[in-house]
Amino acid sequence: MKQIPFMKAPGPFKFAVLVFTIIFTLLYPTSATGGDNPSLRKKFLTYSEETNFAKTPKFEQTREFFHRLEEYSPMVHNTTFGTSPMGRELSLVIVDKDGLTTPEEIRAQGRVIILIESCIHSGEPDGKDASMIFIRDMVVHKKNIDILDNVSFLFVPIFNVDGHENFTALNRINQNGPDELGTRNTAHQFNLNRDFLKGDAPEMRAWLKLYNRWIPELFIDVHVTNGADFQYVMTYAIDNQTNNMEPGITRWSSEIYEKELCRRMEKVGFPIFLYGSFKKYNAPESGFIADTFDPRYSQGYAAAHNRLGLLIENHIYKPYKQRVEATIEAFIASARILSENKESLQETLHKADLYTSTSASRQEPFGFQYRATYTDSIMVDYLSWGRDTTISDLSGGEWVTHDYTDPITLKIPVFTKYEPTFSIKIPEAYILMPQYTNVIELLDLHGVQYKRLTEAAEVDVETYRYTGGTFSKRQSEGRIPVAAEFTTQTEKLEYPAGSIYIDMDQPAAKIAMWLLEPAAPGSLTYWGFFNVHVQSTNEFWIRPQYMEVKGREMLANDPELRARFEQKKKDDPTFANDPQAILMYFYDIVRKRSHQNNELHPAWRVMK
Repeated sequence: MKQIPFMKAPGPFKFAVLVFTIIFTLLYPTSATGGDNPSLRKKFLTYSEETNFAKTPKFEQTREFFHRLEEYSPMVHNTTFGTSPMGRELSLVIVDKDGLTTPEEIRAQGRVIILIESCIHSGEPDGKDASMIFIRDMVVHKKNIDILDNVSFLFVPIFNVDGHENFTALNRINQNGPDELGTRNTAHQFNLNRDFLKGDAPEMRAWLKLYNRWIPELFIDVHVTNGADFQYVMTYAIDNQTNNMEPGITRWSSEIYEKELCRRMEKVGFPIFLYGSFKKYNAPESGFIADTFDPRYSQGYAAAHNRLGLLIENHIYKPYKQRVEATIEAFIASARILSENKESLQETLHKADLYTSTSASRQEPFGFQYRATYTDSIMVDYLSWGRDTTISDLSGGEWVTHDYTDPITLKIPVFTKYEPTFSIKIPEAYILMPQYTNVIELLDLHGVQYKRLTEAAEVDVETYRYTGGTFSKRQSEGRIPVAAEFTTQTEKLEYPAGSIYIDMDQPAAKIAMWLLEPAAPGSLTYWGFFNVHVQSTNEFWIRPQYMEVKGREMLANDPELRARFEQKKKDDPTFANDPQAILMYFYDIVRKRSHQNNELHPAWRVMK
């Protein structure tokens, strides 16, 4: 018998261990690796695999599977990060080589952290089943187990857990499997992928606490798309077109992560393409524009925190098994890229956070909205299908059909240059009035740092004063979005003690801007947090006849007002001969003075 290398002249205890090891190995030859052990394979077969991917597990089945993995491997830890409105736990699965369960412990080992979120739209379960298989294959069958040397994982297998349990075959009827699915919205009818900034949903408020405690290096959000038909099983989006991320991260993301992700996915048989739209509807030849996303959405939110965000949009018409397999490969590729480039990524993120926390980051305007210029493009291969356009005998309109027996490769332009359509100069700080406790709570959830001012003081600030706004005729997410109108000016104003001072020398500076700038897409103004200022009631309960007294007092004390009043009477004889109009003239002045700050946006900008 060949001697085990590390054992020399074994003592009684070591000899017993040796005998046990030999016997166990003979009886269970693959148990150490989990490789082809039939009992292990059966025990850890997922529900989707058992049904040949015709079905996807419900909440309790999913949770039970992860608890089995936890019992099997000390690398898996099940916990929760909140509770849904209907009382279901929001599950978090932590996978770490050493069984570590806090960001401090994991980062002390030099590892990077990847957060993978599934079922934010619960009718799109690809990421959930992919996560179950991916974790199982690592910790049971030891596939890609070396990834855990440098990478630890957080998995949210079912984010929209209440919507997930509303199983029916009628959800997403155009999706190619599984048979039954949950709904897009939560029990409160929120679309969580519109809620990352405003944080209305209890699920999202719990998620924001989770994210801003861990600040993962990479956040992957798995979806299934509607839209164009093509050969690709997977499309993707990364926020590389805007200045939402610090420039160094954008370069790292595009030159290392995105480039390698595309190369590796093609190598394993799942070529991927950008998520976006054609310049002309249903016409790839017209050119392709990658979509950009603000922090209302998942990868946009990660970018605003100077972190990588990957949106996976699997193709709705592809078989479920293919979509799950492609998703697993994207997890593996992403993890290996981060593992192999760990040091450069960590250095890049560290420099980005330092840069964002300095005045140097505020020298250039910050763009909130972008559009393709259609000036610069590259020609790429696009994997499409032969297609035909007919006049529908049902609707009478054009009906585009695709021939899945005729795969074709098109040369199409991808437009690469984007320009901001709306930008602002970044302030040195914001001052927020202390009575806006709901906004302050949001700042805490988002990890925005601030201090409370202990004394009232006057300060020169740039302000927005609302002049009106257009309110949407339709609700969105339970709110009435508003396009506010305002003026911008510099004023000397007094802030009260207890006001919130948000210094922009911090990594979360961009999050503060997205929340507090009234014209920013998805801002608190847009979502109606400040409607009492956008459309002030200006209630004023004084009888106009009192102006017989007050008007005389005002004219006696204000020579400029007297001059304007006399000029108005001279220029407008109708006014001069209307006693009620004259009284209302003074009434309106008093009313405006009484409510002079009703239209004032409550977040003031401190400029350099």
